[in-house]
Amino acid sequence: MVRSHVMRMASFVATIGLLGPLITGATAQASLQFVPMIELAPDDSAVAAGAPAACTTPAPVFSYALYHCYTPAQMTAAYGVDALHAAGVTGRGQTIVIVDSYGSPTALQDLQFFSATFGLPAPDLTIVYPTGTPTYSNAMHGVEAGWAFETSLDLQWAHAIAPDAKLVLLAANPAETEGVQGFPSIFIGEQYAIAHYPGAVMSQSFAVTEQSFNSAAAQQVSRFDQVYAQAKANHVTVVSSSGDSGTANTDKQGRLFPFPTANWPSSDPLVTSAGGTWLQYGWQWNPSVSAADFYDCLKTQPFTTCRVPYLAYTTGAGRTEAVWKEDWLPASTGGGTSELFGRPTFQDSVSSVVGSHRGLPDLSWNAAVDGGALVYTGFPGTRIGWHVVGGTSASAPQLAGTIALANQLRTALSKPALGWLNPTLYSLPAADFNDIVPETFGTGGGVTTLADNSEFGSGIAGFPTTAGYDLTTGLGSPATVQFVHDLANAP
Repeated sequence: MVRSHVMRMASFVATIGLLGPLITGATAQASLQFVPMIELAPDDSAVAAGAPAACTTPAPVFSYALYHCYTPAQMTAAYGVDALHAAGVTGRGQTIVIVDSYGSPTALQDLQFFSATFGLPAPDLTIVYPTGTPTYSNAMHGVEAGWAFETSLDLQWAHAIAPDAKLVLLAANPAETEGVQGFPSIFIGEQYAIAHYPGAVMSQSFAVTEQSFNSAAAQQVSRFDQVYAQAKANHVTVVSSSGDSGTANTDKQGRLFPFPTANWPSSDPLVTSAGGTWLQYGWQWNPSVSAADFYDCLKTQPFTTCRVPYLAYTTGAGRTEAVWKEDWLPASTGGGTSELFGRPTFQDSVSSVVGSHRGLPDLSWNAAVDGGALVYTGFPGTRIGWHVVGGTSASAPQLAGTIALANQLRTALSKPALGWLNPTLYSLPAADFNDIVPETFGTGGGVTTLADNSEFGSGIAGFPTTAGYDLTTGLGSPATVQFVHDLANAP
């Protein structure tokens, strides 16, 4: 697989011990990789003479030649969230909890700059360090930078969807590259948040391959499952990213499993799994060469040359939403069937798809890099300014914001917060979702149909994208106005 041409945030790995004394009372027996599910567009601003840039950011201005981006106004218009905002449904009175390792030393300032730039309300942010404030290096890199990008994305885009909701950042310390401290810090932080913010929505943009648990799966998962049971009891909705590598996930040594796999905690039935789509709003992908030809080109030519015929596009006023599968990265939405959990009752209606296992994701939102979210970062060690960011890390906080909008309406109706969402989700009518089906793009030798979530070059089969529920985009993306109102009116 070719990955060197883009800065994949999935390479910023936090290896977190899951069997530490704070959880089990025992000594550490294993460590696992919690990976931030974030993908970053490469800094390539070369634009042909006279050609418009696909994305030009606000000040400080940076232009991307071929990678599209969305402002909050564009994203909310594409999903119909703007109509809810216009009606006063902005998340007022609700709380969104963002869970990340490390956080960012500039999290608040960056969020304030994002808000001021796009005319959003001043953010209400509380930062909680469950086990102490991290010591950030003067030139952040590696794990620190990866989680800082993740933090900026999560906070800014939860705020974009629910601009009047209170934000709480749980920043675990440390995000170890080895050892046992990081995971218990998240464990303690989530317990704190569930106890102190009942009725909140919690967004988790990290994942680990289920098979990484090996023979200790039952013990390890059941320990953390207690946190999600607490969330259910306190009417806290938990949303988690399904993954950025399709069905091609790795073990704790970074080796690819030779069969389709799914990610935890997204696979837990008490968690709502957030998959990814490729939203093309006002433009459409129009490749003239295939992915195979693109990679053949890379053998002899620079990325800046090879990307042009493959990432070509046309402009217009339309809206297309396909399964998220960007072979140029390569990346695609996580999804599949769990090896840790059997089929929950709420998925009995889709048993023909999931069989006897828990299926994921449950629903989806835009996760594309070409068509990513604009994120502002000011922390040291990377380019200060605007970046185009995707991954199912982008899906989770925006879906969390959408649930907060529904909870605002429920509060007005004297109803409790939604809490455990999945049983309600699968009871909604099909009209509450944009059904994601196979979509064909391109001309000549570039004609491409996006119809599964296999990661290009992995050799691991993906699952098909079909009408109705599927193991790539779940029930689909929210048809937001009807979706939010139906959630508000649900029992």
